[in-house]
Amino acid sequence: MAAAIAGVAAWGRSPREQPARAVAAQPTASLAALSTVTPTPSAKPAAPAPKSISDLLALPADDLAKVDIAVMNLLCAKDLPGSEDLDIEAITKKLDEWAARVKAETDKYYPRFLRNPAENNNSEADFRMLTLVSVLQLDLGVHYNMARVDQPDFKNSKDLFIHGVVGSDNGGTCVSLPVLYIAIGRRLGYPLKLVLAREHTFVRWDGNGERLNIEGSGRGMNTYPDEHYRSWPHPIKDEWVQSGEFLTSLTPQGELADFLASRGHCLNDIGRLANARQCYEAAAMLNPKLQAYRHFIAVNEAFEAHRKAGGKTALKLPADPYGERNEP
Repeated sequence: MAAAIAGVAAWGRSPREQPARAVAAQPTASLAALSTVTPTPSAKPAAPAPKSISDLLALPADDLAKVDIAVMNLLCAKDLPGSEDLDIEAITKKLDEWAARVKAETDKYYPRFLRNPAENNNSEADFRMLTLVSVLQLDLGVHYNMARVDQPDFKNSKDLFIHGVVGSDNGGTCVSLPVLYIAIGRRLGYPLKLVLAREHTFVRWDGNGERLNIEGSGRGMNTYPDEHYRSWPHPIKDEWVQSGEFLTSLTPQGELADFLASRGHCLNDIGRLANARQCYEAAAMLNPKLQAYRHFIAVNEAFEAHRKAGGKTALKLPADPYGERNEP
C-alpha cells in the first residue's frame, strides 16, 4: 500500500549548539509577543468535544478548526492494533505538560536569541521551533522509529499516530512526528500547519510575518525551501503544486483527511478492507484535490476483488497516478 512514510530526514540542529548562518529578514515585533503565551490545556477555546470519527465528520469547518489536532489524530487511531490502551485524555494532559516545558526553555533562551538573532537566521520562528524540537527530542525522549526507515509497517497504529510517541518508547515517523510538533506548538500560539509532500509530511510555520518549513523527523531540526520537496522524497510536478495537491498548508479538513488515510492503510493491511475503503472515501471527500486518495480506493478495490476470487486470480494493482519515484 502506497503511503506517507519515507526515509528519515537528515540530522539537523539543536539550539544548544548552533552554527551561525546567513542573515535574513529581521525578527518581527508580533512574534516577540509570543514570549508571554501560556500553554492552554488541550486547546479548549469554546471547542466541541468529539468522541468519534463520526463526530469529527459531522462538524462544520469552523468547529473542526477548534478541535485539538492531537484529539483529531488520536480519534482516528481508536480500535486499531497498537491502540488497545489508548487514553486520549491522559495523552492531551501530557501534551499540556510538554508545552509548558517547551515554553520554559523558550523563555530561558529568548534573551540569547535577541542578543544574536543571526544564530537563527534572524528568524524568531526558527528559534522557537528549534527550541521546541530540541526539548522534545533531547529532554523528553521523542525520537524516530528507525526500524521504519526502510521497512514501513502499517499494521501498528503506533507508527502512524502520536500515541506511539507520547507515553510509549515505540517512536514516531514522518507521519506522526509533525503532528506532535504541531500539537505542542499550537498550545503555545504558534501558527503551525501540516504540509504534504509525496509520501512525506512536514510542519510549516505559516503566519505572524514568517513562512518556514520545519523538518524534525530526524535528529534535531532542519529548514528547507519548498523546492527541496519537489525532488525529495519523490518528484513533484508543477501542476500538482498549482492544483494544491502538495506543498500547500492543509486546512483542518485536510488534516483529518490525512489521518483517515493513515487509518485506512492500517485497516487495509490487517484485512479490514471495507472499513479501509470507508476511510479513503471520507478522505477523498474532505480533500478532493489529492488524487492519492482515489488511488487508495482503487488499490483497495483490487485487494477486495482478489480476496473475493479466493486468491485464484492475479492481483492487479492500478498504476500510481504520480508515476516516477526515486529509488531508496
